[in-house]
Amino acid sequence: MAGEENLDLDLPAAELRAEDADVEMSIETLASSLEQALPGLASVERRKVGGFRSKRREVQRIEVALGDQQFELRRESGALRCTRNKVVRGITLSRAELAMADWIGELVGGVSRRAELSERDRLALEGLLR
Repeated sequence: MAGEENLDLDLPAAELRAEDADVEMSIETLASSLEQALPGLASVERRKVGGFRSKRREVQRIEVALGDQQFELRRESGALRCTRNKVVRGITLSRAELAMADWIGELVGGVSRRAELSERDRLALEGLLR
């Protein structure tokens, strides 16, 4: 099953790794996939962009908490910043900034290794991209 979970999250992640022109769409796809697959663990912040009547929203931050590891993708000054933090009892003990491909790889690996996945989470991961 761990291989299937890895595959399910790796498909939208592969879109991000591929250097296509529409990174925004890839980030939105990854954010939506994580929200659906890990509702209690992933949080996504979006911001309205465009004019007054615009309904377009852009992902500003993705955060996934896996035990003492916290993965965060944040938009800062037009650039994307990917970090992996070690957090114990609410205190960040270490922070590592990663290249996006490395961040995605570690996030997918962390989800795959997570032994505490409930049956509901496991089923959501299996059926995510079918």
